[in-house]
Amino acid sequence: MIDVLAHNHAPDETWVLEWLSSPRLQTYLDASGNNLQRALRLYEWNINLGQTLMRDIAFFEVALRNAYNREIDSRWDGTRHWLFDDDSPVNIPIPRHNRAGKSFDANALNRTSIRNATPSRTETIQPDKTIANLPLGFWAHLTDKAHERILWIPYLHHAWPSGTNRADLNAKIRLINECRNRIAHHEPLFHNADGTRNPTVVDGLVVDLFHELLPQADVFEPDAPTPVELFLHSSPRP
Repeated sequence: MIDVLAHNHAPDETWVLEWLSSPRLQTYLDASGNNLQRALRLYEWNINLGQTLMRDIAFFEVALRNAYNREIDSRWDGTRHWLFDDDSPVNIPIPRHNRAGKSFDANALNRTSIRNATPSRTETIQPDKTIANLPLGFWAHLTDKAHERILWIPYLHHAWPSGTNRADLNAKIRLINECRNRIAHHEPLFHNADGTRNPTVVDGLVVDLFHELLPQADVFEPDAPTPVELFLHSSPRP
């Protein structure tokens, strides 16, 4: 607990502003009736909620990237690893047009992600190190519409239960990635304009998708409240 709260003292707004900045603090003041002590309690609660959800997302992210690597690697017959082969479905140019009619390459971002994730000072490129460095956004991008024919149909659908809808799955993974990024940037999780960003909803998706990837895994207790639900039950929002 933040020390000043543990001792139930009125916090000094000067150091709080220097710590959090005025715009960030204002978000929590607005949600706490302009009470500084309550705002700090809400800030700490939000961080703890994010830690709980981030742990589950981390479990899912590792399962997802390893599943996708297994499915592509076992079927890819190129001369190099699928991450580095110029003819790989994550590297070849995929020309598309946006809503404004402007052309773009749907794989440009993937190539940049791979390049940034690959250590530059090694004599031999090790795929495992690059896979570990790739962000969740990279893996989420692999199930979008542009990659349906070249990645989803020949490779990635094998990682999921029969009949999985690619578009629905992609939307769920993108939502999880969006929530992950909000946590990583210490953004508030209690705002929920449309319901989809609700941490309880997101954690439910994480747990369900994890079990779809690894139904035999003993990580989350089946038919039990999710870790976020347990956190919210034991630690209601201040």
